[in-house]
Amino acid sequence: MKKIGQSKIVNLVVSLVIAILLAAYVSSTKQGTATNNGGSTNFSTLIPEKRATLKVPLNLQVDSDKYVVIGATSTVKVGIEGSGPLVTAAQSHNDIQASVDLRSLGVGKHNVKVALRGVNSSLTSTVTPQTVTVTISQKKSAKLPVQVSFDKSKIATGYTVGDTTSDPKNVTISGPKANVEAVSYVDAKVSLDSGVKQSVSQSVKLVARDKDGNAVEVNISNPTVNVTLDVEPEDSKKMNLSATINNGDSDDYTITFDPKTVTAYGSSDILKSVDTINIPVDVGNISNKTTRTIEIPTQTGIVEYSVSKVKVTITPSNTSSTSSSSTGSTSSSSSSSSSTSSESTSSTSSSTQSSASTTSETKGQ
Repeated sequence: MKKIGQSKIVNLVVSLVIAILLAAYVSSTKQGTATNNGGSTNFSTLIPEKRATLKVPLNLQVDSDKYVVIGATSTVKVGIEGSGPLVTAAQSHNDIQASVDLRSLGVGKHNVKVALRGVNSSLTSTVTPQTVTVTISQKKSAKLPVQVSFDKSKIATGYTVGDTTSDPKNVTISGPKANVEAVSYVDAKVSLDSGVKQSVSQSVKLVARDKDGNAVEVNISNPTVNVTLDVEPEDSKKMNLSATINNGDSDDYTITFDPKTVTAYGSSDILKSVDTINIPVDVGNISNKTTRTIEIPTQTGIVEYSVSKVKVTITPSNTSSTSSSSTGSTSSSSSSSSSTSSESTSSTSSSTQSSASTTSETKGQ
């Protein structure tokens, strides 16, 4: 009997636990099956919610052929909240659009509401800012040449910038009438390092400027252009060459150059003050006519020469003197030999005449 009683108690406890669990399940199910309008079942309470903020471009609806808009922000922030999968889908698909409708508005300043499209109806959305202040102006356009500018102090001493070119050469600016009319030139400023000695090609961003050099807000048909600066020597001058003798006396040598003149390139001021290029010539241990190739030395303000080296012919003065003396001795020796030969011939002739005279006398006797 005891075993039967204990079994009944265990069954009662188990039944009670099951009943409590069933009651809890039914209660939660009722909360999750609450009906909306029309009696459709909504299980959203069973799916975790999510929030996100998206950065969305702001579209300006305006007659762009006649008007331009100033002051509008380029993007707005859109906050969305709802079920996780829907929020994730909105983030990945980028279907949400923000715009302001300006088509019914005229020239002037306006405060307009930002409208959203493409937001899932099951999501809650907000936009920041909710309104934007814009200025609508009459549109004007003009065609202007591109002006290239650069810092001249960045060009190395002795060099200058010759031609400057931009591609394209002209651009069209457009915008509010007042802004376009204020533009004096379109500037292409080239950024340079210090000590530029070679031509430069660069892609440069254009800036519209007024007569005082201040930037003016307008649209430019080509925001960037390709610019080339032709960097070249500032000036040139043809110069004679002069020898600076080392290890010898300049009076003892004759120096000639090939070529005889050289063109120097560089600073105008330096070239005006220089007429001759000095070439160092070492004559040590030179006793015969010698030709050498010598590099033209560098000089401040002169950046290059038409040739980098010249041929130098060195002729010692005693070489020609020795040659003349030797020639003189040979001539003297020849004269002496001729004189001796003449004297010998004369003596022989006398002897012959004397012998003939003796023979004649003998015959007479």
